[in-house]
Amino acid sequence: MGFRKQVFVCDSTMASANAVVLDGDFGNIVLPGTAGTDLEVTILADGAQSAARGTKYTRDDVTGANFTSAANVAGGETTRLASGDLALHASNGTLSFTAQSSADGYDFTVGETATVISYLGAGDDNAGVGNATGGKGSAGEVSSVASTAFTEADGILVPAANYLGADSISTTSTRLSFKSLSGTAVDDDVLLIHTAGKFKDVCRMMEAIINAGSAKRGRPLVVTDVFNGIVPFSDQFNLGVTECHITNG
Repeated sequence: MGFRKQVFVCDSTMASANAVVLDGDFGNIVLPGTAGTDLEVTILADGAQSAARGTKYTRDDVTGANFTSAANVAGGETTRLASGDLALHASNGTLSFTAQSSADGYDFTVGETATVISYLGAGDDNAGVGNATGGKGSAGEVSSVASTAFTEADGILVPAANYLGADSISTTSTRLSFKSLSGTAVDDDVLLIHTAGKFKDVCRMMEAIINAGSAKRGRPLVVTDVFNGIVPFSDQFNLGVTECHITNG
């Protein structure tokens, strides 16, 4: 699945604006629009904050446990923001968080960590852990906010025999090439953005995938599925992958 990921540690500028600024090409994989419905945004608290979180946020996005207090943030808690509490500027990459007010919003404070992941289907229209009333993540109840539907063009599933090889595009990016599934002369490519110097490890990952595929007699193997926490291949390789760009020929 195509995705992008950025992590921000809140400084005084972010805190005063209650916002972060995504890099220039962050929206290429999806066009989230003003509601940010194809963004998954979580905030990890580094300490206690009084009346900093909307009361609709009732449980930790990592553990699934109920917060001791909905409104009062405790250190170590992870809150996933609902789409309705996010606003993405149409052109300058600014992602704003609604300020805390009653049931809504979150006050982003210095030292807290915001993780932003972009992928299709990240909206609020699915049930989260322990949440039977709808809404994904930490909010107990939110309006059903539809996100962009995941389509064939946003992911890729190829036979191992179609793998052509890997090219080091830069110290932080590797391109994986496959024979086109459409039968054209243009390859299907997957570009991984990763920690510097990980090209050989990406090659080792592909070797393990192909060997695992033989052992499983043709059953599909999931290489990257950010929705289900597989980044990359069963988390066997510490590649530090932060982006996965898919280009179908």
